[in-house]
Amino acid sequence: MRATIQFSQPDKKFDILQKLFSFVKGFKNLRQHILEQGILLERLNSGEIENVQRALAGINYLEGRVIDNSMRIFVTDGELRALFDLMMPVSRKQNDFSRILWERGFTIEELSQDQAENLRNQFSAIATVTIGPDVPRTRIYTVGGQIFQEDGVPLCARGFTVCAFDALSVNTFVRCGAMGAVQEDGFYRIDYAWRSNGRIGPDLFVRVFDPEGDIVAEARKNPAAVQEFLDITVKTLCIVRGTIRQVDDFPLPHLLVRAFDRDMRAETLLGQAMTDAEGSYQITYGTNKLRMKDKADLIVRVFEPADSEGKETGDEIGASEIIFNAPLQQAVDLEVKSGKFRGPSEYERYITALKLLIEGEPVHQLTDKDLSFLGGKTGIPLEHLNYLRLDDQWCFHYSMEPAVVYSLLRQGLPADLHHLSTEKPTRLHEALQASLAHNIAPAVLADKVDQAIKPLLSLADSMVFELERRAK
Repeated sequence: MRATIQFSQPDKKFDILQKLFSFVKGFKNLRQHILEQGILLERLNSGEIENVQRALAGINYLEGRVIDNSMRIFVTDGELRALFDLMMPVSRKQNDFSRILWERGFTIEELSQDQAENLRNQFSAIATVTIGPDVPRTRIYTVGGQIFQEDGVPLCARGFTVCAFDALSVNTFVRCGAMGAVQEDGFYRIDYAWRSNGRIGPDLFVRVFDPEGDIVAEARKNPAAVQEFLDITVKTLCIVRGTIRQVDDFPLPHLLVRAFDRDMRAETLLGQAMTDAEGSYQITYGTNKLRMKDKADLIVRVFEPADSEGKETGDEIGASEIIFNAPLQQAVDLEVKSGKFRGPSEYERYITALKLLIEGEPVHQLTDKDLSFLGGKTGIPLEHLNYLRLDDQWCFHYSMEPAVVYSLLRQGLPADLHHLSTEKPTRLHEALQASLAHNIAPAVLADKVDQAIKPLLSLADSMVFELERRAK
């Protein structure tokens, strides 16, 4: 039941407050009921809602929640005296909250029939109490907690999600709120709106999904309270993670990594993942994939991207040692020798990183301040950024092949076009070959080294430098 209390003599506020406080104090369980359910201000327009919110702003012991054209007021410090204090008819405490409460009254919901009748009898001297059935109302519920693996360690894995449901029947589930992400420390939280319709609380269950979308665990609470804490244990789940790098510590993105369970003469695929921009990967698998054992004899293999349509993987370029009886969480980092997989060149990596930040601005038009910012943001050395700018400038003005100048300057050749163009052809040839060997220059230049340096050599015999000298 709901009871709406309208003060009958609002001009006698001090007397009413004294009696109200006395009634609430002596009324069995009413104080606790108000603390749990709050009081409801109804039939508010948008301006009044804003005014009440403004009146409550900065008061840390009162909280207002807006639902349609109503506002529910909660006392958060456990002391109803704080609510009565805000109603005091003192000039410094006058506000829209107290004005609306005195003029229109307030409503207490979810009372029993006896409580409602008793409330009407007790308050008859100071207020008119109107009793009626509860109106089904939507409330904001919260469920949160931490997800653990079977060994009690928090689930510290990427890509896991949680979703809450209300079980209306054995086969009928209604999702509660949005799907939530599991944080790095295993914590999760879901806020959802729920309307009682006569039920005490939702028949709540929370499911945990792995990165592939498979259910790996769930927990239930029936009925659920407005705020629930549900810790969940994920059983039979294993995680292998690590980083794939070259021997020079450069991370290798976009590689396929596969985890296998090794038997004496065979391997069973447990799962796979692609490395991210930092060369990191994570693979989850269930112990149900293991054959007649509860721990994997783990081996991790790395493959190049498929180089043709229809081909599932490229060549294998790295593999770990066998990790016998691997634990639930296992780190496996691998180094790939340059001869097996070179990955994008330094020039290509740098250009890719810059394109994400310069938003279409030509590299040759970047200022020194731009380079300083980009260096701090990307970690690319300022000297290398200047080489990239010179490379683009000279390509723009003299129609040179991109990356050629950058590759030559990275081998210590002069960053002056006149001096660079007068270097011996054999020196230019050797410098470009050295940048190719160290994966600084794009591999596409390997088959046209002579052709790539020819435009640079031709500048030495042209009038370009003489014209530029006279222009200065």
